[in-house]
This record gives sequence, structure tokens and C-alpha cells, in this order.
Amino acid sequence: MARDISTKSTTDLIVSTFSTKVYGWMSLGLAVTAITAWFIWTTGLYSMLMPFWWLMGLTTLGIGLMISFRLETMQLTTLASLFLAYAFVEGLFFGTVLPAYAISYGGGVIWSAFGVGAVVYFAAMLYGIVTKSDLTRIGTILSFALLGLIGVTIVFAILSFFFNMTWMNLVISYIGLVIFVGLTAWDAQTIRRMSTQIGQGSDSILPYKMALVMALRMYINVIMIFWYLLQIFASSSNKR
Repeated sequence: MARDISTKSTTDLIVSTFSTKVYGWMSLGLAVTAITAWFIWTTGLYSMLMPFWWLMGLTTLGIGLMISFRLETMQLTTLASLFLAYAFVEGLFFGTVLPAYAISYGGGVIWSAFGVGAVVYFAAMLYGIVTKSDLTRIGTILSFALLGLIGVTIVFAILSFFFNMTWMNLVISYIGLVIFVGLTAWDAQTIRRMSTQIGQGSDSILPYKMALVMALRMYINVIMIFWYLLQIFASSSNKR
């Protein structure tokens, strides 16, 4: 009996330690993004950076691909630096585009997206942590759905130069919101499951690498939930 209690306590400690690393890095990434965006906004640099918003998107995509393809051979310090670089570039992006949203739709749209996004994210994360259902199958389906959504978004971005398809942007936003809410729940469950599988051996950097990878995934979930809600609220504001 005492041994079972000791084993359970050790398992809970491992889960808690790994989860703390994940959400700690995620929070640091969000702080870097917020501080960078605030600086770009308050200094007025957004007007200079506006023409390069697309370059920021390509940069984050490139960083994500680099992490995916070179994770096994990448040094831990390099991975951490890329994670922070990703968060910094996202800060440049939001610091550039949010002022345009504030001017066009009012600052209330941004705060509404932020508030609702926080509630939706934490609800999905909590569900993923406490649910007894295995979300692996749903997560796999959502991952494939995400690939399809990326393809549709690229096609929409090209067609929008030639046709007025604002309704399509709203459809993409609702679908994207559902996908990333589901991925948040799946990733939260994966974090708990992963923590018991990889262990916390001091002689291995694998737990630290995986903590950074999962932190990046949860960070992206937060960002995309906010972004799609911003599109939805902006569209609703534009109709009034």
C-alpha cells in the first residue's frame, strides 16, 4: 500500500514537472509576443513594417519547419532560441496588424477576441487534462483537417486579390477555430500522457526538447484561437 502511494506520488511529480516546463515556456513565448507587439504599436513602427506582414508569416512557417525536420539533431539551446524567435516574429506580426484592426473596427474587437479566446482556450485545455476519453483519433483527424485548411487558406489568399470573397474568410475562421480548440484539448492530454512515458532523467535532454515542442504547439493553439476569433468579431462588427 505504501509502495503504491509512493509510486503514485512519483508519477504525479513527473507529470507536474513536465507540465510546468511546457506551460512555463508557453507563457514565456506569449510574454515575448505581447511585449514585442506592444513595443511595435507604441513606437509607431507598425506603419513601417506593414508591407512586410507576409514576410513575418513565411518566417514563422520556416522556423516551424526547421524545428520539425531537425528536432532530433538540434541542440537544446538552438531549439529554445528558435522557439523564442518564433514568438518574437509573431509579436512583430501582431504589433503590425492589430493597429489596423483597432483603426478599422475599434479596440473593443481586439479585447473581445482576447477575452473570449482565453476562456475558450482554458476550457479546452482543462477538458483535455481531465477527460478519460482517448482523444488520439480526434487529434489525428484534426491534424489532417488542419492541412486541408492551410491549403484552402492559401487558395483563398490568392483568389482574394481578384474576387471579393469575405464570406469565405468567415467560413475559414469558424472552421479554424473548431480545429484549434480540438487540438488544444488533444495536446493537453498528450502533455500528460507524454510526461509519464519519457520520464525526467537528468542524463537526457529528451524531456526538455519535448517540453519545448509541446510548448510551441500550445502557444500556436493560443495564437490561432485568438486570431480566428478576431476575424469573426471583426466580421460581425463590419456588418453593423
